[in-house]
Amino acid sequence: MEYNYYLEQKYLKKEGRVEARILTAGQAEAMGYEDGCKSSRAEHKLYVDGFDSIDAIQNYVSDLVNCSPI
Repeated sequence: MEYNYYLEQKYLKKEGRVEARILTAGQAEAMGYEDGCKSSRAEHKLYVDGFDSIDAIQNYVSDLVNCSPI
């Protein structure tokens, strides 16, 4: 895996908010994720971004609007 941590972001279309979950590289790999992964389903859009540290993820998430960490 390219990064140590990955941020799974689900944009919930009907609710207009984002659920964000931090994953380790191993968890992301087990789910078939990689940096820049995107998909769309009826109920949500999925985005996955890789980061080198948890601090970098927390900084990124703090700028998201209507974001709920899970």
